[in-house]
This record gives sequence, structure tokens and C-alpha cells, in this order.
Amino acid sequence: MNESALATIQMSVKPVHLHSVTAVSTAKDAWDALKDIFEARDDARLLQLMHKLSILNEDGNEDIIKYKSRAKGLRQELAMLGNQVEENTFVLQILSGLPAEYDMIKTVLENMDGKRNLADVSFKLLTVKQQASRGRSSSLTDVVSQAFAVSATKKP
Repeated sequence: MNESALATIQMSVKPVHLHSVTAVSTAKDAWDALKDIFEARDDARLLQLMHKLSILNEDGNEDIIKYKSRAKGLRQELAMLGNQVEENTFVLQILSGLPAEYDMIKTVLENMDGKRNLADVSFKLLTVKQQASRGRSSSLTDVVSQAFAVSATKKP
């Protein structure tokens, strides 16, 4: 049975991995060799994703929704590799990557008491961005105040 399992593994792998499974004598050793190869690849990918999240920045041509989507994609990939990013940490990472035009709202959101919720923070960021682009307020301070007033009325 061992020879049959080993032969099946050897016939099923890509040529690049063939040496790893032909250099062993049991199916278990072949399986362990493949496991080591793919775990190393996952660890490398995990490090790459963690780095991408740590340097995440909104580029000048990207709206807040696309930026948040890109960040959520990184978070989902990290979760698939077994590395859950806690919501509050994730929100703070998103805030840290926003450009200077968001500095005032970032300061307010970063200094909030308690945990930050991605949906609430996104709503506030979108409100500030929309109101600023419409030119409704005379100052950014007014825009931030209005964003928080609007979000307070939306809560049940």
C-alpha cells in the first residue's frame, strides 16, 4: 500500500517538486516533503502580505472605497493563511495610509475611545470626502463636525 501511495504522489506532482518526492522511500516522507515546501511558500506569502498591509497607502488617484477594498483584500488573504487581523488594528492601519487631506478626520478617529468599526469609520470618511468635494462647508473643521453629526443621527 505504501508503494502505491508513493507512486501516486510521485505521478501527481509537478516536475519542479518531483525530486523532493523521489528522494524518499515512504509515502509519508513524500507527503511531509511536500508539506514543508508549501508551508515555506505560505510563510513567504504571509510576510509579503503583512508588509503590504503595513505600508498600505491610498494613492492620489484612488477613491476611499477602492482603497478600503484593496485593504480588505489584503486582510482576507492574511486570514486565508491563518493570520487574522483584528478589526481595530485593521482600521488604524487604513487610517495611517490616508493622505494629508484626511489629517483632521484621522486625528479624530485615531483618538476615539474604544474599538473602531470599519463600517462606521468608512461612513465618516466618505461623508467628509463627499462634503468637502461639494464645497458645502467653509472649513474642514465644519466638514468633520458635520460628518460626525450625520453619523450620530444614523445610529439606532
